[in-house]
This record gives sequence, structure tokens and C-alpha cells, in this order.
Amino acid sequence: MAETASTTSDDYAGLSAKQTIDAMSDDKKKALKSWYFYDWANQAYALTVMTVIAPALMAALYNTATGTQSGDSFYAWVLTFSMLFVVITAPALGVIADKMPIKKKLLKWYTVVGIIFTALMGAAPYFGSQGYLILALMYTIGTIGFTGGNVIYYSFMPYLAPRKCQDHVSTWGYAYGFIGGSMILIFHLIVLLGFSWDTNFKMAIIFSTSAIWWWGFGLLMFKWTPEPEIPSSMEWKGLKDATKVAYSQVYQTFKEIKRFKVLAFFLLAYLLFYDGVNTIASMASAFGESVLRLDQSMNVLLLLTVNIVAIPMTIVFGKLADIKGTKFALMTALMIYCFVAVVAAGFAPLELEGEEDADRYDFTFEWDEDAQVYELTTLYDRGYENWVGETSAGDSEFRDNFQEYFPANSTDYAKESSGSSTIGTGLLVCLMLLAFVAIIGGSIAFIQSKELGKLGVILMVSIVGLGVLGASMLADQAEEDEVEMHNISAADGAQIFANFDNASDHRFSIIFVDGPLAGQDEIGDRHPTKVDQGGPVDAWAEIMRDNVWKPLNLGVSMQWIILGMFVGVAMGSAGAQARSMFSQLVPETRTSEFFGFFGFLGKSAAMIGTFLYGIASTTFDSRVAILSITVVILAGTYLTSKVDLEEGIRVAEEEDAKNRAAAAATESN
Repeated sequence: MAETASTTSDDYAGLSAKQTIDAMSDDKKKALKSWYFYDWANQAYALTVMTVIAPALMAALYNTATGTQSGDSFYAWVLTFSMLFVVITAPALGVIADKMPIKKKLLKWYTVVGIIFTALMGAAPYFGSQGYLILALMYTIGTIGFTGGNVIYYSFMPYLAPRKCQDHVSTWGYAYGFIGGSMILIFHLIVLLGFSWDTNFKMAIIFSTSAIWWWGFGLLMFKWTPEPEIPSSMEWKGLKDATKVAYSQVYQTFKEIKRFKVLAFFLLAYLLFYDGVNTIASMASAFGESVLRLDQSMNVLLLLTVNIVAIPMTIVFGKLADIKGTKFALMTALMIYCFVAVVAAGFAPLELEGEEDADRYDFTFEWDEDAQVYELTTLYDRGYENWVGETSAGDSEFRDNFQEYFPANSTDYAKESSGSSTIGTGLLVCLMLLAFVAIIGGSIAFIQSKELGKLGVILMVSIVGLGVLGASMLADQAEEDEVEMHNISAADGAQIFANFDNASDHRFSIIFVDGPLAGQDEIGDRHPTKVDQGGPVDAWAEIMRDNVWKPLNLGVSMQWIILGMFVGVAMGSAGAQARSMFSQLVPETRTSEFFGFFGFLGKSAAMIGTFLYGIASTTFDSRVAILSITVVILAGTYLTSKVDLEEGIRVAEEEDAKNRAAAAATESN
């Protein structure tokens, strides 16, 4: 008989939440801790992949391929589509998991899918101009694995500790997640800033190690957390029959929702405020790439800031929930999110001021006195090819007036690089990444099976380090690559500058430092520093830049960090308190079913939020899209204030008593 988990309030009557946790058996505490560690594990996807790297990378690949600055809109549509599968299947999966002891099996398969496609995303830049489409496909499937798995993962919580401990459990689950997510983010920041590897290789390492992190720590849950106990189970008669039963139950739940009025009201509130919260989190790095032109490393620093602040603030808001109530803590966090959205819409790069800001221009020509030529460097060292689309119509004006003055074959378009990688190259990288993850992940799993304690941790870290080092050597990344300089004469530089007198419909900036053309620059009309580009709320960004950012000399990097600090205060708190509040309102005997609805609405909200973002940014612009989210969060906050938590708990307990009595009667017969 399979090991199962079951914890009732009667076992710990009269004890506080912390005392109750401390009084639990060693096996139950171990099961709870391993559940925490799954949050620790999958934050590699939630934070590194889903929030930081993939959105910005997809936006950058799209912008380069199309010659536009609409990458955040494209990402919004991709994220919307990726949620459809989870939205459709979550309620049914919840019912099946309630009727059959297969929660761990479902979670395992979602996890496997998520890990595989997390690794494969690292190959996307090697597919050349089609890379954004490849990344979109892999990201869609990986997100299905992550979000679908979370629906099942959340449903374990009521079985691991009594109802009065749900605030404690939810808070510490989030705290573990933020700690684990921060640790892998620090490693990825080191990869981005500490190594001179090719940018595409860095992406491959980041995605593959995220997959390994998820695998390595996620194993603990499957090892130590038992399958929850089900009062009455349904015999498996095939997928068709199970699906029929599942959706029949979903329909029945909708019919019965009048009996759970408080829960239904909270779910409506959750649909609205989670819509806003999720959209802000998921769109941040894509917004930074397309609207503010931030470096990838700044997106990592943003999330590190969020996590560093969120770890203690999650605990603080947990204490606030104990003192003032879960609802009060949740509403406070949501109001902070509204403030964040309003301020973010006013983010704007400071104006370019010539040679003193040379490192902020997209293309900088610096005079070499010895060689008597101008040497070209690019913003963030991305290279010409990773900024300007090879064939994109959007970059045609800039490309035609710029590229022809370079010596033949001076750009990487003629070489096997990021700008010209083939499908064959991309597929080969896919195989290499899967092999890398399988070898390293399998080795970590073997070490974990031996339960070596601290020695095992040292061995696992060593294996990952040696694996990354070996991969860099195989990929010829061990030595610092020479930076390819694009040298042009002063005469060609003068011609380039002259050409741009009548060519302003582009999204780039160039400047000449020292030499005969010292201080001459060109800034395209679609460059991010040109804040007034006809948008309905451009005036807000101008007001903020003129009255806040410029007087304080706060560039977009510091604006980004300030955003991270405020999001960190509210991020974990909103999620933890929402999850806690919901878990108190659901009957334990129908937990997976209701958590299926929770996941269904959460992913619907995520889909609706990003859909609205895509509509608003396409119709107007990204700043309007960000501001529109504020209204949605405010509506959800208001509805949350009307939730009668005590009445909802009473109804849930009555439902549990009825279901357990029915199960007992069935067993006695």
C-alpha cells in the first residue's frame, strides 16, 4: 500500500501554528520540508526563465528579426497562448487527482516536460533569424510543464499541516522559493558578468543549469512527500472514462458554487488582482528590453533585488497576517503593486548628452590615433548583428545608410554566428543541451540516492562546476574571444553621418568619440530616449523624467532597481497570503478539485492579463498597457475587502464533515 499523508486539526488542539509544526512527527516534518524544496527547485523556472531571461531574450530576438521595438507585445501573445492548455485541463486534472492517488504521478510528468524544454530553450539563439519562433514554441511547452505542475503541487498543502498552519506553511514555502531562486540567479549573474563567453553560449548555460536546478532539488519532493490520503478513490478505467468523470465533476462544481458563496467571491477577486500581479511580473523584463533597452544583467539584478527584499518581507507579511489577518496583509500588498504599476509607466531613459554618455549609445565610434581609424563598439557588446536585423524591413533605413561603409565581410552575417546560424546548428545544440542536462542531472540524482549529507552537497556543486567548465572547453569558450572591431576611415564615418541627416526613421543611436568627427551623434526618432513618440501617456514619462529621474540623475538601471525593491515588498506576500486565504476556504476532501479551479482562474488571469497587455500595447503602446493593469488590481483589491473569511471557513468545514461521514458509511457497507 502506498504511503499517504493526512493531518487533522484534532491532533494538535490548543497549539499555535509554530508549536503544531514543531510537534509533528519527523516523517511529517520531512514531508513538509521536501514540499518546500519543490518551490525552491522550480523557482529556477519561475524567476530565471519565466521572469528574467526568456521574456527579454524573446523580445530581443523578435526586435532584431523584425527591426521593431514590439518584442514585449509578441511575448505577451506567446505567454497568453502558453496558458491555454493549463486553463483547459487544470480543473479536470484536479478532479482526477481528488478521485485517484496520482497527484505525485501527475506532478512528475509535468516536471519532466518542464525540465526538458527549459534546457532546449538554450538552443533558440542558434537558429538564427527564426530563433524567436523556436524560443516561443519551447517556452510555451515549458510553461505548460511549470504552471500545470504548480496546480498539482499547491493541492498537497492542506494535507501536510492542519488548517490553522496554512499561513505558516504558505509563507515558508514562498520563503524557500525566494531563497532558492536567489541562489540560482546569483550564479546566472556571475555567468553573464564574470565570463567572456559568447552571448549565445551564456544563454545555453543559463537555461541548462536552470533545468538541472529544478531536477536536482525537485527530486526531494518525490522522495519524501507521500501521496495525500483520499477518503474514497475511483478505479482507473482509462483516460476516456476518467476525463468524462472529471468534466462531469467540474460541471457539478459550477452548479454547486452557490453553496460556496464566499469562496466564489474570493475567486472572482483573485481572478482580477492576480491578473495584474502576474502581468507585471511576467512582462517586466520584456518591457525593459523593448521600452527601456536594458541589458540582460539588469533584469537579473532586478530579480535579485526583488528576492533579497522579498525573503524577509514574506516573513514580515506573514506576521502581519497573524496580527491583522490574512485579508489585511493581502490588500496591503496589492496596493503596493498598484503604486509599482503607476511608477513603472513613468520610467524613461535619460536623454543622451554626447561624448559623456558614449557608453549609452547603441553604436560608438572611438578614434584610434595610432591607426587613424574609427573603431566600432556596440551597446552591451551585443555586436552589430544582434542589434540590426539582417533582412528586416524595420531596420532597412538604418542598415542601408550604415552597413555599406564597412569593409567587405566585416559583419558576422557571412559567418557561422548568431546572425546566420542554421536549423542544423540549432538542432545539434538541442541534442548537446539534452545530453549535458541528462549527464549532470543523472549524476546529481545518483548522489542524492546515497544520502551523503554535506559531502553530497559538495559533490553536486563540483559536478555542476566541472560540467560547465567542460562544456565551455568543448565549445571553445575557455579562452577570451577577441572582440572583432569594425574599423572605418574618418571619410567613411563622415559619409555615414551625412547620410543620417535625411534618415531618422530608425531605432538606434550612433556617436563619434574623439578624432575628426568628435562629438557628432545621430539619434533615431524611434530610439527609447525619444520619449514623446505619440503615445497617449508619453506626457507622464516626460513629467517623471524631468521632475524625478533627471534631477536625481537616476538612469534606467537605478529606476529598475527601485522597481525591484517595491515589488520585493509585495511579491511574495501577495502570493503567499492569496494561497493561504484560498486554502482556508476550500474543503480538504475536495482540495485538488478546488485547487484545480484556483489554478484554472490563476492561469486564466495570467492569460487574460497578458492578452489585455498585448491588446493595449498593440493599439496604443507599452506604457498604456502597464497603466491599464492598475485598474484591474484595484478592482480585485476592492472585492477582496468584501470576503467574509470566517463564514467561508465554516462552510468548508461543514462540507468536509459531510464527505468524511459519507466515506465512512461507504466503507462500513
